[in-house]
Amino acid sequence: MSDNLFSFPGESTGQDVGDFFGGAGGVAFTDLGSADEVENPFTKMTPPTEAPASGEAASVTPSPAPGQQAQDQLGTTQTPPPAAPPAVPASAETPKTPPAQTTEETNPLLAAMDLQEKKNAAKTAAPIFAQLPVFSYNGSEEPIENVDQTFEELRLAKADDFPEFDEAQSISWTVTYGKIVKNVATPRKTKIGNLKREIESSKEFMDALKKAADKRPKCIVKPKVTMQKKGECAYKGIFPRLADARASKKAISFIPAQDGRVYERRVTCAGEFITPTSSVRYLDDIRAGFAPALPLIPYSLMEQAVTLFRCLMDNGKGGCPLEALVHIYWDREEKRFFLYVPTQTVGKEFVDAVLDDDLLNDERYLHYADLHSHNDMPAEFSPTDDRDERANRVYMVMGRLNRYYPELSVRVCNGGHFCEISPAQVLEPMPEGDIPLAWLDRIKPAEDVTRRFLEAAA
Repeated sequence: MSDNLFSFPGESTGQDVGDFFGGAGGVAFTDLGSADEVENPFTKMTPPTEAPASGEAASVTPSPAPGQQAQDQLGTTQTPPPAAPPAVPASAETPKTPPAQTTEETNPLLAAMDLQEKKNAAKTAAPIFAQLPVFSYNGSEEPIENVDQTFEELRLAKADDFPEFDEAQSISWTVTYGKIVKNVATPRKTKIGNLKREIESSKEFMDALKKAADKRPKCIVKPKVTMQKKGECAYKGIFPRLADARASKKAISFIPAQDGRVYERRVTCAGEFITPTSSVRYLDDIRAGFAPALPLIPYSLMEQAVTLFRCLMDNGKGGCPLEALVHIYWDREEKRFFLYVPTQTVGKEFVDAVLDDDLLNDERYLHYADLHSHNDMPAEFSPTDDRDERANRVYMVMGRLNRYYPELSVRVCNGGHFCEISPAQVLEPMPEGDIPLAWLDRIKPAEDVTRRFLEAAA
């Protein structure tokens, strides 16, 4: 009984039996028949089994020795072999099934739509990208023409306008572009244009632009002063006297002088330089003017004054027109303006008035303005007016009273210095009559006028 009752395929070739069971040889047997293709005597004894799932390696029970296998085949407790051959393991020569795709194939229609959307977005954004970035500080805005400069170079360019920019370490920069806000970490190395393009090329910016109500956002470049030395930098100063400037040991000083000019003093190793200066950016931008603390003078008072002046147009000797003067007072108790005509001697080109002592009580009455006429002459202040009008108040002159609408000029005096102002700053406007709205419907502005108006408003 030492011989097998049936032979394994490949037995006559001397191959190792283990090779047929997925051993070192890597080849599994495929048939339990003999070399003569005799029917397998155990086929009918084998219960049906389910084949292993595709792609899974078949589990193989180690084969007993040939002698023991023969005994098991004849014994009563023998386990019949499987009727179907086990599945080929992954290492067999049978080609592997490629793994299932983890993602769905790209839909060409969706891809085309996505590409078109990107093209449309780029086309829409082109005018936005073409806009210059805007420098914004303390309510002032200005386009940045040179986008190749760094943020540090921009600071230096603006230092003359804003003295607080003198110290680089006291300035930090942010760029706000739509909903995107970027802090500038390295102002000395970062170019303004490069950071703007970096934001524009980001998905975050494009997504925010699609959802934003403002489709043309500005790229705002904004400095922030993080430290300030009480309005003065380390090497500049403003001093009321030259001696104070010299005692301060500042390298650059600004000193007002008796002639009304401002002088700039600089100290170098070569010596002390002092010259007149103008447009000093370090000093405040101050404009001459007047900010009234009282209400506007009622128009009805101006009508009374015009009536008086026109009465004197032909009352001079030989029909010569005469001048006249009225004072405008503010009653502190009654909170109202009123006109007062002082006693006066008048001629064609002069007025000599006598002040009423009763109205010199400045505890109640405030002498707010003077108004005199130039009859049929232009409403221009004369050298005589400059000599006489020296108090701190409002002065008005009315001329061309022979015309339907007279002329009016207004100025203020401050310590003997004059500043012309708009009449609307101190006088109520002329009353406006009602007009039918249909009139406005019949008036259409020219297209270029509308465009210029809209550009000016923007």
